[in-house]
Amino acid sequence: MQANAVLAKAVRLALIAGATSATLSTATVIAAEDSEKVERIEVTGSRIKRTELEGASPITTIDAGNIEKTGVLSVSDLLRQSNLNSFGSFSERSGSSAQSQASINLRGAGSDRTLVLLNGKRMPGSPTLGGTSVNLNTIPTAAIERVEVLSDGASAVYGSDAIAGVVNIILKKDFEGLEFSASTSAPTQDGGEEWKAHIVGGVVGERGNISFSMEHLNREIIFQRDRWYSQATGQDAVKYNDTTGISLFARNFEDEATGKLQPLAACDNPKMVGNGHIFDAGGGDYACGYDYTSVAADHAARSYTAGYVNGEYELTDEVIFQGQGLFARNETFGRFAPAAGSFDVDAGVVDVRNYDENGNFTGITKNAKKGSIYYRFTDVGTRDSETVDYSTDIQLALVGEHDDFSWDVTYHYSLAENNNFGTGYVHRPTVEKYVQDGTFNFGPEGNTADVIADISHNILKRDTMKFHSLNAGVTFEALELPAGMVGWYFGAEALKYDFNADVDAQTAAGDVIGSSGNGSAGTRDVVAAYMESIVPVTDDLEINFALRFDDYNDFGSATTPKLGLRYQLLDDVVVRASWGKGFRAPSLTDLYAADSFSSDSATDFHYCDVIDTSVSDCKAKQYNVTRKANSELEAEKSDFYNVGIIWDITDNLNAKVEYYNLDIDNVIQFISLDALLEQEAVVGYGNLEQGKIVRAGNSPDGKIIEAETPQVNGAALNTAGIDFSINYTGLETSFGEFGTSYDQSYVLKYEEEEFFNGPVVDKIGRNGLPSLRFTWTIDWSMDDHHASLIAKYIHGQYEKTTKGESSGHINSQVTMDFNYNYQTEWDGKVSFGIRNITNEDPVLDSDLNYDSGLYNIYGRTYTTTYTQKF
Repeated sequence: MQANAVLAKAVRLALIAGATSATLSTATVIAAEDSEKVERIEVTGSRIKRTELEGASPITTIDAGNIEKTGVLSVSDLLRQSNLNSFGSFSERSGSSAQSQASINLRGAGSDRTLVLLNGKRMPGSPTLGGTSVNLNTIPTAAIERVEVLSDGASAVYGSDAIAGVVNIILKKDFEGLEFSASTSAPTQDGGEEWKAHIVGGVVGERGNISFSMEHLNREIIFQRDRWYSQATGQDAVKYNDTTGISLFARNFEDEATGKLQPLAACDNPKMVGNGHIFDAGGGDYACGYDYTSVAADHAARSYTAGYVNGEYELTDEVIFQGQGLFARNETFGRFAPAAGSFDVDAGVVDVRNYDENGNFTGITKNAKKGSIYYRFTDVGTRDSETVDYSTDIQLALVGEHDDFSWDVTYHYSLAENNNFGTGYVHRPTVEKYVQDGTFNFGPEGNTADVIADISHNILKRDTMKFHSLNAGVTFEALELPAGMVGWYFGAEALKYDFNADVDAQTAAGDVIGSSGNGSAGTRDVVAAYMESIVPVTDDLEINFALRFDDYNDFGSATTPKLGLRYQLLDDVVVRASWGKGFRAPSLTDLYAADSFSSDSATDFHYCDVIDTSVSDCKAKQYNVTRKANSELEAEKSDFYNVGIIWDITDNLNAKVEYYNLDIDNVIQFISLDALLEQEAVVGYGNLEQGKIVRAGNSPDGKIIEAETPQVNGAALNTAGIDFSINYTGLETSFGEFGTSYDQSYVLKYEEEEFFNGPVVDKIGRNGLPSLRFTWTIDWSMDDHHASLIAKYIHGQYEKTTKGESSGHINSQVTMDFNYNYQTEWDGKVSFGIRNITNEDPVLDSDLNYDSGLYNIYGRTYTTTYTQKF
């Protein structure tokens, strides 16, 4: 292909890119005045610099302009909006050790199958997330130059975890001058107010440069009572199934043998719903309830401070030293309702209310049999959780170049120290002792200060991940073909992970009510060797080949190849395809975590049928669950292929279509209690191959008493879909210049096991698995005025799936954002924005629940920013 054709197309793409948060890749393209020479650029997914913007693999670039349009103040909020984040991702939430964490989930394959890079180098997973996913809340937004998203598999280039794609966060360098910026974000609904300030600066000299940034962000808490749909309903309902936001972990007794639920006399308490209102819980069960939404929060308060510095210096004409450091402190505060838990009591210990078969109250007696108390410790107070996370990331490199030969050596050190402090928890053995000897007072007057002090417990959880890597490589051109020289890269790396999760001794022993999780620890050493080649077969056809070998000290080795083809079909049409194998090693927590207790929510359709409750009225409840790791897990293996076409229709109009297909075998998965219940419905009670369900009286028709849910290797996860984008710029009118861009991701299938060792079925369209997401952007500019209107769409889903049959409907959602900015004559910029103009609530099901990974609860939000450059 002629150099001028390459340059023309590159410039056109660079102009078109940036119209939306999912546009084509941008890069710097330089033409010498005499030779029209195009500078080689480095693109995510390849270690060889190239002259083409569009290679064999699809890349989406989100630059600083795109970030400004969204009005968001954090990286996690930015990436959560991406159409490639198909089914949403884990976001900050209140009241747990993970309330400071946020991740990205490409293709809906899981955040642990999405690799995150920082300036092209692997970031280790957060220890709080088990080392499987990167916490995006450690990345400073002010320092971001752009984000490149590679949306096909890349294990052959980067190793484990790149099964579904790669997110490469590229931070600023070569910055010259000084920039100050301050932003505010104000929702019209209560809670969630944000403000942020940052400084970015840099100096460029003859032989080097240095850039730096400092930023601080503060966000207020959002309580459940601040939103109408998360407030409790049905406080005076007869049937418990007609309520939301009310828990039976209140003041209730469960018979150990029969599973029958009875209210304690202690339900007569002003902190219970209706001062002790008794609900018909179905199947002869009666209970009082507790409104946990009156005090609990949905989103935690957050305070974030980060600094970044990057520099390089020419040691000689051929050797450059590069260094960068990132330091962050992320503090959050969240609140759960008072501790809720169960503890055992012998017969004749507590006073219970008795009801006949018609629901008539027949009097108060002592409990006749041994059982469990489902109790809300309101005397102890709310469970308040404070996390303080420290992140340090340092990269030091030497880069050399001599003629057509270049080399690089990089040392990367990362340390994450995450601390969680919790108050308002309860020491189970002390409570049981005081219940048995009569010291504990269930009555409305509550317990004495001494008893409360004795049973109260503060928890401490500390997670650390130390990561070291050393990698080196050489790149050169060898073997000349008629279309040009073949490019080569050969490299090797060594990685070491040191993970530790500590909890206080009482939590580790399982003696704390209201807390879950346990300690774990492990180390991992990895050595790898890899190569890559770009072969110009003809002027129009290019082949990209990569091969990587990884060896793990704790589970084995993996060899992963990748092959890519890029064909210039016409001057303005590129056809490309890529295929590769991938793998994901089991995480250290998947393998070695100690057993942990959790109150998991699940829907027991079988028991609803036993007590004659319809499917539509059968609601999820909390059950005592022990979660178990599995030291015998094996690595996942995958195949990914992508076929796409890019068409520069005119100088101003560009379109792109990509088809992808991802198949994963030996899927590492956690079997939820819901999944165990689905399997039980097929194989029968007591016949589960993995995990355990214990029902009252050991009867197939009894109520669930407890369960065990394990990590396992499942059969498969298969997904395929089509990405499409079209962009138009440069429509000049008397009212200014307009541009528009449309980008969508459509999931054709999402197949996985219905339950462990069950049939593999297509689940697309089920609750939380929308088939379509798109973003439509309209841009306008005139002189120093610029504005954007962005519409975001999430397709509707089925509400429930029972025995493989889906029913009910969750509506689709359209939200619209607006941003305007004005460039002043004194190098200042004033920006104003409205997120969610029409004040859309999250899409709710019939129980007023919503998917927190897909939807947010901020509502209409006004944003303002002032930026000054010097």
